[in-house]
Amino acid sequence: MHICNIIEKIKKIDLFHPVPIVIIGHLIIFILALPYLDDIGLYPLLKILGVLSIFIAGFSLPFLFPMQIKFNGCLLYISFLLLSSLSIFGAFKITHSLVLSIVYLLFVLIIAELFVKFYKKKIFTNILFVIGITAFILIVLIYGAIPILNYNVRMAINSEPLRLVSMGALIYAGIENKIYFIVAFVILVLLGYKAGVLMLFITYLVYRYKEMSFKYMVLSVFGLLIFLGIMGKIILLSSNQSWKLNPIELLCYRAYFDLYVLSKIIESNIMTFGKITLIPNGEQLIGELLFNYKHNITTTLFGTIYLDFGIFGILFAILLGAVSKFIYEGDKKLYAIYASLLLAYCEIGINYGFLVVLSLLFYANARLKSIKEG
Repeated sequence: MHICNIIEKIKKIDLFHPVPIVIIGHLIIFILALPYLDDIGLYPLLKILGVLSIFIAGFSLPFLFPMQIKFNGCLLYISFLLLSSLSIFGAFKITHSLVLSIVYLLFVLIIAELFVKFYKKKIFTNILFVIGITAFILIVLIYGAIPILNYNVRMAINSEPLRLVSMGALIYAGIENKIYFIVAFVILVLLGYKAGVLMLFITYLVYRYKEMSFKYMVLSVFGLLIFLGIMGKIILLSSNQSWKLNPIELLCYRAYFDLYVLSKIIESNIMTFGKITLIPNGEQLIGELLFNYKHNITTTLFGTIYLDFGIFGILFAILLGAVSKFIYEGDKKLYAIYASLLLAYCEIGINYGFLVVLSLLFYANARLKSIKEG
């Protein structure tokens, strides 16, 4: 009876609110890393807990106070400028073409406007599903391989706009349609990024949260963790790296490594002033600074922010919390996507791709709000 009462109390909590998501995401990392925590040491571990507590508190701050903002178009302009600057700069750094960068921005804005106009109609979901599949096919044709089976291709498409388009479109299309969900799941696995698979799965859970039993949800998440472990093993095999860990051990070691990297960041006293989070593929610099080789390294959610701005990164955490609150109070589908993004990046660490998607969700919600108030 006592366990049943606890479960009932848990069910009354909005587990997919941004703050619980960030807390649960980090808690999962610590639980998975338990077999290796002794290797980090007590004092470094206390430092990690202290830094994470400060940043999570900063992220939570906007949710503690009511923000009754009279919408007069200001947020719409801010979100538009943010989306435009991030999209053009990111695309230019990758393509080295201003024309292609502008075309990419126009494509993103067209998708956003189509969403605003047709977001309650199934035709928009169908269009996004086709776009997601098309973007994946183009990636395979351009790079000449299926990413999960070719480690070099997988690394090359890390900040590839087509990958972001494919992932975003398929995740959105897979929310309501079960067949679309299955197809999206397969394609995101083939893209070779566990974050995409995790986001699709969590988006689906968030959107259908009230329709599922607590037991089914827990079992689903447990099954997903096992699958992600297997997927991680396949990715390592394609990289010619030799690992003797089984999928579960690999998940545990990966969680430990995330905390170890965060510990190294805290101890390094290095401040990179935006070179990690504000530059496409900037996370490669983490490996160079900490381990003397360029590589995308995961750090937990605020690890990259701490490396960029030190303790002053708490200001970024507060701004992130404010934008998260705005998205949380907006469209249900868009928030479901954002909730999954937030959970996935609890392990990855905020990067340029995260900021682009965040700005897109911010802009789409602002457009919807402007229409309702206009």
